[in-house]
Amino acid sequence: MQDEEAPMLGTQEEGLAQVFTQQAAFTAATGATQIQFPAIAFDAYPDHPSGAGSSCGRTPPGIDLPWGSSTPTVNVLAPRANTWLCFMGPGWNHSNNTNPLPVKPTIIANGEDDFEIAFLRPVSAVGLELLTNGLAQHKVTLTFTDATQEVLEDAVLDTGAHAFEFVGFQSSKRIRSIFIDTAGGASMNEGIAAIWTAP
Repeated sequence: MQDEEAPMLGTQEEGLAQVFTQQAAFTAATGATQIQFPAIAFDAYPDHPSGAGSSCGRTPPGIDLPWGSSTPTVNVLAPRANTWLCFMGPGWNHSNNTNPLPVKPTIIANGEDDFEIAFLRPVSAVGLELLTNGLAQHKVTLTFTDATQEVLEDAVLDTGAHAFEFVGFQSSKRIRSIFIDTAGGASMNEGIAAIWTAP
């Protein structure tokens, strides 16, 4: 009995969505797989290197994932950013506004780090590894295929400051998009270090 209950630690029901705070519990419950990011941040957009260990593209059109696929299933936008959406890698810390530093390619925005993730094929579950800043305040809006929405406030997400924090969502309705509203991202970077989805 104990083994059956263990994967559910770090989860709670919230409206239509079940919220996970542990990545292992999320993947065990949902079967979600990680979406491929570029192997090296600097190589992602070779025509726009922004410094050692990072490169940027425009938002829109944003970043299509899985990286390098001819048939992407996910699009990441930063609708409140100042033009650029970037992959930042280890060793890049322009203006010393990123803490902790990424250890792998991580999506950040030039300006307010609010992110909209659209699923070209709707999903039943989505997990995110978030790079948090000193405020670590997030509000997540899930939009379903029937155009209804569910808003998950910061207290439910329970993200800590200056960390890589996991949050995941599984829903009885298929998820069309997710919007991550952050605080303070224009001066202290917030980002996305990984995305998992389950069809």
